[in-house]
Amino acid sequence: MMNVLMVSLDYVPTVGGITAHVYELSQALRRIGCHVTIATKFVNKGQKPFETLDGVDIYRFDLKFFGFTYGYQINKFVKDLIRKKDFDIIHIHGMRPLEFYNIKDIPLVYTNHTSGYLKRIRKGGYRIPLLKRLFDKPKLFLAPSEELLEVPFEIKAKKVFISNGVISDKFTRNEKIRNELRSTLGIKDDEILAIITRRMVWKNGVKYLAKSTKYIKNKKLKFLFIGDGEDFEEVKKILEENFTNRFILLGSKRHDEIIDYYSASDLSILPSLMEATSISGLEAMAASLPLVGTRVGGIPVLIKDGVNGYLCEPENPQDLAEKIDKLLENDYVGMGNKSKEFVNQNFDWLKIAEQTLYEYKELLK
Repeated sequence: MMNVLMVSLDYVPTVGGITAHVYELSQALRRIGCHVTIATKFVNKGQKPFETLDGVDIYRFDLKFFGFTYGYQINKFVKDLIRKKDFDIIHIHGMRPLEFYNIKDIPLVYTNHTSGYLKRIRKGGYRIPLLKRLFDKPKLFLAPSEELLEVPFEIKAKKVFISNGVISDKFTRNEKIRNELRSTLGIKDDEILAIITRRMVWKNGVKYLAKSTKYIKNKKLKFLFIGDGEDFEEVKKILEENFTNRFILLGSKRHDEIIDYYSASDLSILPSLMEATSISGLEAMAASLPLVGTRVGGIPVLIKDGVNGYLCEPENPQDLAEKIDKLLENDYVGMGNKSKEFVNQNFDWLKIAEQTLYEYKELLK
């Protein structure tokens, strides 16, 4: 049995793409015979320093003082942990735990999730030598989109694209829940509901989706937004001007609360400016929804243009509106069925875990 230590600041009950990735990958690795331990931070005072949840051991640490000391604190915690338990692999998610990492005798795997990385690359300057120092540490460099594998300097680690995944059955459309929720939300039978499960921050492009409502021709379409963030008020203002009485803002929801809303919906929109293989996109596909999404990062991996949705240009509200209208003029229900087929064939978490375990084993040879 392989013993894997996952190190991630993001883990349940926090919500987000990295949290979902680390949780589901850990569960899938466990199902194929690995023993997985998670090192993560305390989120609230009610949590225990150690517990076993869903078959995974979880050790939690406090982060004190200032942000620049966090990497040092995480490294110290991990070093203390490996004195108590034997691990074959240490797998870090996100950059912060890399900063002071200096453990030599256990192979290090790193998954480059974050759009923060892309922002650093674009800003350049002193950030590039810093990234070079961080990326010199892993032996295996994984990324959930081809874009996140692109490093503008040589690194010694093997680079491998392994996409995000989804447990398809969890999101299968439930007609009873669909009817109940649509009634609660005030959505009529002949109305079309688009779901947008995105935090309202710059990288997710929700502001451009709000602006696209000025150009959308379909009068039956309504929007359901789940998520909050710094752009919330601006998005709300634009929608009130262009899409009066045709949008619902639910704010932030826990991941398990979001699932039923996919059943209530008819399509999903990914207006991102940066994205890995979008977990919320995969979830929508598993719920048999067609997608409209931007041609960035890992989104073209999910959307086969004209088959299960349409791709549009980022930061282009007019093109986004045109593609939404185009989808609704076609057999969008049939396209949603293609989404479900595509997910089942390519993005099951067990397949993702098997690919990951193969790379772990290659590293240990």
